[in-house]
Amino acid sequence: MDILFISKYFVVIASMIMMLAALRASAYKSTTMGFLSSSVVVVAFALSLLVVGDMYGISFFKDISLALVLFGFIGTVAFAVTQGGDD
Repeated sequence: MDILFISKYFVVIASMIMMLAALRASAYKSTTMGFLSSSVVVVAFALSLLVVGDMYGISFFKDISLALVLFGFIGTVAFAVTQGGDD
């Protein structure tokens, strides 16, 4: 096995652990932690998709991960605007 191939598996496992930690952080009562954890989950999933797509030759994996990152950010901002805040 190549060291690069092993490191790709390590990155996928590390991003899964990061997703679990973000889901744990979203359990807190503040809305800010929910926003932060949802953004972290989207970025970690996009990173995992990039690595797995490169390993197994999945079609359109770069487009899907770019759309996830952009729409995740736009959705977070849109939700924050609709919820309002302290003025």
